[in-house]
Amino acid sequence: MSTSPRNAPQILKYIAFGMLSVSVVLVILGVYFYQKEDAFLKECNLITCKITKIEEKRLGKAYVTFSEVNGNYKPYVYYVEYDASESDLGYNEGEVHEVYYYSKDPAQSQVKGFFENHMTSFILLIVGFAFMLDFPILLMVVAKTKKQRMAQRQYGIKDEVISE
Repeated sequence: MSTSPRNAPQILKYIAFGMLSVSVVLVILGVYFYQKEDAFLKECNLITCKITKIEEKRLGKAYVTFSEVNGNYKPYVYYVEYDASESDLGYNEGEVHEVYYYSKDPAQSQVKGFFENHMTSFILLIVGFAFMLDFPILLMVVAKTKKQRMAQRQYGIKDEVISE
Protein backbone atom coordinates (compact mmCIF):
# COMPACT_ATOMS: atom_id res chain seq x y z
CA MET A 1 0.00 0.00 0.00
CA SER A 2 1.49 3.29 -1.05
CA THR A 3 1.10 6.50 0.88
CA SER A 4 -0.36 8.71 -1.81
CA PRO A 5 -2.94 11.35 -0.87
CA ARG A 6 -5.62 9.09 -2.37
CA ASN A 7 -4.91 6.44 0.27
CA ALA A 8 -4.88 8.89 3.20
CA PRO A 9 -8.44 8.08 4.40
CA GLN A 10 -7.69 4.37 4.30
CA ILE A 11 -4.46 4.85 6.24
CA LEU A 12 -6.28 7.01 8.81
CA LYS A 13 -8.90 4.32 9.19
CA TYR A 14 -6.17 1.74 9.93
CA ILE A 15 -4.56 4.11 12.42
CA ALA A 16 -7.94 4.70 14.11
CA PHE A 17 -8.61 0.99 14.53
CA GLY A 18 -5.00 0.45 15.66
CA MET A 19 -5.42 3.13 18.32
CA LEU A 20 -8.73 1.59 19.39
CA SER A 21 -7.00 -1.78 19.77
CA VAL A 22 -4.18 -0.25 21.81
CA SER A 23 -6.69 1.61 23.99
CA VAL A 24 -8.65 -1.56 24.71
CA VAL A 25 -5.44 -3.34 25.74
CA LEU A 26 -4.42 -0.41 27.98
CA VAL A 27 -7.85 -0.25 29.64
CA ILE A 28 -7.84 -4.01 30.25
CA LEU A 29 -4.33 -3.75 31.75
CA GLY A 30 -5.44 -0.80 33.88
CA VAL A 31 -8.39 -2.77 35.28
CA TYR A 32 -6.14 -5.80 35.85
CA PHE A 33 -3.53 -3.76 37.76
CA TYR A 34 -6.25 -2.00 39.76
CA GLN A 35 -7.65 -5.35 40.86
CA LYS A 36 -4.16 -6.64 41.63
CA GLU A 37 -3.29 -3.53 43.67
CA ASP A 38 -6.66 -3.68 45.43
CA ALA A 39 -6.16 -7.38 46.30
CA PHE A 40 -2.77 -6.51 47.82
CA LEU A 41 -4.30 -3.71 49.88
CA LYS A 42 -6.95 -6.12 51.20
CA GLU A 43 -4.14 -8.33 52.53
CA CYS A 44 -2.75 -5.37 54.47
CA ASN A 45 -3.92 -4.03 57.80
CA LEU A 46 -5.03 -0.40 57.72
CA ILE A 47 -3.36 1.14 60.76
CA THR A 48 -3.00 4.64 62.12
CA CYS A 49 0.60 5.76 62.37
CA LYS A 50 2.45 8.76 63.67
CA ILE A 51 5.60 10.08 62.02
CA THR A 52 8.31 9.62 64.62
CA LYS A 53 11.43 10.40 62.63
CA ILE A 54 12.43 12.07 59.38
CA GLU A 55 15.97 11.44 58.24
CA GLU A 56 17.12 13.42 55.23
CA LYS A 57 20.76 12.64 54.47
CA ARG A 58 20.61 14.32 51.05
CA LEU A 59 18.35 17.16 50.05
CA GLY A 60 15.36 15.73 48.17
CA LYS A 61 15.75 12.18 49.53
CA ALA A 62 14.23 11.35 52.90
CA TYR A 63 13.45 8.36 55.08
CA VAL A 64 10.20 8.85 56.99
CA THR A 65 9.58 6.51 59.93
CA PHE A 66 5.95 5.70 60.72
CA SER A 67 5.17 4.10 64.09
CA GLU A 68 1.76 2.66 64.92
CA VAL A 69 0.08 4.78 67.61
CA ASN A 70 -0.65 1.79 69.87
CA GLY A 71 2.76 0.17 69.31
CA ASN A 72 1.32 -3.13 68.04
CA TYR A 73 3.36 -3.15 64.80
CA LYS A 74 7.02 -2.64 63.95
CA PRO A 75 7.88 0.84 62.64
CA TYR A 76 7.63 1.29 58.89
CA VAL A 77 10.29 3.30 57.05
CA TYR A 78 9.07 5.04 53.90
CA TYR A 79 11.57 6.36 51.34
CA VAL A 80 10.53 9.59 49.63
CA GLU A 81 12.17 11.44 46.75
CA TYR A 82 11.01 14.94 45.96
CA ASP A 83 12.24 18.05 44.18
CA ALA A 84 13.56 20.18 47.03
CA SER A 85 13.80 23.28 44.82
CA GLU A 86 10.07 23.25 44.04
CA SER A 87 8.33 21.78 47.07
CA ASP A 88 8.79 20.61 50.61
CA LEU A 89 8.74 17.02 51.82
CA GLY A 90 5.02 16.94 52.58
CA TYR A 91 5.53 15.09 55.88
CA ASN A 92 6.27 16.54 59.31
CA GLU A 93 7.18 14.82 62.56
CA GLY A 94 4.17 14.21 64.76
CA GLU A 95 1.66 14.00 61.87
CA VAL A 96 -0.78 11.12 61.86
CA HIS A 97 -1.36 9.11 58.66
CA GLU A 98 -3.08 5.87 57.75
CA VAL A 99 -0.79 3.15 56.44
CA TYR A 100 -1.57 -0.13 54.68
CA TYR A 101 0.75 -2.30 56.77
CA TYR A 102 1.83 -5.58 55.16
CA SER A 103 2.75 -7.88 58.06
CA LYS A 104 4.59 -10.45 55.91
CA ASP A 105 7.02 -7.81 54.58
CA PRO A 106 6.76 -4.39 56.25
CA ALA A 107 8.96 -2.87 53.52
CA GLN A 108 6.05 -3.30 51.09
CA SER A 109 3.69 -1.28 53.29
CA GLN A 110 2.18 1.83 51.73
CA VAL A 111 0.89 5.15 52.97
CA LYS A 112 -2.83 5.42 52.23
CA GLY A 113 -3.62 7.59 49.23
CA PHE A 114 -5.16 6.98 45.82
CA PHE A 115 -2.10 7.96 43.78
CA GLU A 116 0.32 6.14 46.07
CA ASN A 117 -1.75 2.96 45.98
CA HIS A 118 -3.06 2.93 42.39
CA MET A 119 -0.55 4.90 40.28
CA THR A 120 0.09 2.22 37.64
CA SER A 121 -3.56 1.46 36.98
CA PHE A 122 -4.46 5.17 36.95
CA ILE A 123 -1.85 5.96 34.27
CA LEU A 124 -2.86 2.98 32.12
CA LEU A 125 -6.57 3.88 32.33
CA ILE A 126 -6.02 7.56 31.52
CA VAL A 127 -3.81 6.81 28.50
CA GLY A 128 -6.21 4.07 27.35
CA PHE A 129 -9.24 6.37 27.52
CA ALA A 130 -7.32 9.15 25.76
CA PHE A 131 -6.53 6.78 22.88
CA MET A 132 -10.16 5.65 22.88
CA LEU A 133 -11.30 9.27 22.42
CA ASP A 134 -9.08 9.58 19.35
CA PHE A 135 -10.94 6.76 17.57
CA PRO A 136 -14.18 8.64 16.75
CA ILE A 137 -12.22 11.80 15.92
CA LEU A 138 -10.13 9.95 13.33
CA LEU A 139 -13.24 8.31 11.88
CA MET A 140 -14.89 11.74 11.53
CA VAL A 141 -11.79 13.00 9.69
CA VAL A 142 -11.97 9.97 7.38
CA ALA A 143 -15.67 10.57 6.70
CA LYS A 144 -15.11 14.27 6.01
CA THR A 145 -12.22 13.51 3.67
CA LYS A 146 -14.31 10.96 1.77
CA LYS A 147 -17.19 13.43 1.52
CA GLN A 148 -14.84 16.08 0.07
CA ARG A 149 -13.45 13.57 -2.42
CA MET A 150 -16.98 12.59 -3.49
CA ALA A 151 -17.83 16.26 -4.09
CA GLN A 152 -14.64 16.71 -6.10
CA ARG A 153 -15.48 13.73 -8.31
CA GLN A 154 -19.15 14.66 -8.67
CA TYR A 155 -18.60 18.30 -9.60
CA GLY A 156 -15.32 17.81 -11.44
CA ILE A 157 -13.25 19.88 -9.05
CA LYS A 158 -9.57 19.14 -9.54
CA ASP A 159 -6.91 19.11 -6.83
CA GLU A 160 -4.38 21.03 -8.84
CA VAL A 161 -5.14 23.82 -11.28
CA ILE A 162 -2.35 25.13 -13.42
CA SER A 163 -2.95 28.62 -14.66
CA GLU A 164 -0.88 30.57 -17.10
